[in-house]
Parts: sequence; structure tokens; C-alpha cells
Amino acid sequence: MKGKILEIESSGSWESQHGTMYTYLMKLETQNGLTFRGQANAKSETKEGLPYKVGEDVEFEHEESNSSYPDKLKIKKEGADNYGGGGKMKGNNRSFALSYAKDLAVARINTNNTTEINAHAKTQDIIDQADTFVAWLDS
Repeated sequence: MKGKILEIESSGSWESQHGTMYTYLMKLETQNGLTFRGQANAKSETKEGLPYKVGEDVEFEHEESNSSYPDKLKIKKEGADNYGGGGKMKGNNRSFALSYAKDLAVARINTNNTTEINAHAKTQDIIDQADTFVAWLDS
């Protein structure tokens, strides 16, 4: 769901198998006025120390903890690039474009044309094609 960050406060860090994780207590408000409080984790901090800013729009998932621990919040900045293409993607166009680019690469492979396969079946080529589709869809 989508929401706006109303409050954010650092609440420490801990070591995980993936490195240092930073924990934040947050309060979010949805577009229809519902508020959610909980704890979110982030892999890195910014120079200011907080990975998100008050007033920032984010997509999030909320999971009740049913214990003395705070509810869990999984935060994703709106427009974040989910497939590694490096572009400024938004909405569902990212997943559609990547899926279509993958389908295009598979169709080329199914032509049994070795030149086509070698030219267009590399992962970076698929991501580049997805970036092209997203730019077109977002225009």
C-alpha cells in the first residue's frame, strides 16, 4: 500500500548475515488517512543517518507482530528500480517491461538463429530492452 512518512527515528543496528542492518521506528499515513506504526530495517544509512525522510511517499507492507515487539514495516521508495536496470522507473511498468523484454529474448532464442541468440539473450541486453520499454510506457 502507499503512504507518507509522518515520523522516523533511528532505533539501533544489528549484524546480520548480509552485513549491518539499521532499524527505524516509523509512523506512516495512507492516502485514506489510516496510520500505521512499526519497525523497519534498512541495509544502509545516508549521510544524515536516516534512509527515509518525513513527508516522503513510499510503498509499504505492514505485518502485525502479535507480541511485545513493534509491528513490522517493509518500506519501498516509490519509483525504486527493482530489476537493476539503473533507470528511473515507476509503477507497474517496471515489471511489465522486464517480462516483455524476457519474452522477446525467449522468442529470439526459439528462432534457432545463433546470431540472434548471441546478440540478444544476455541479461544486460534484456535489462536494456526493459529500460527502453519503460521509457516508452512512461512517456
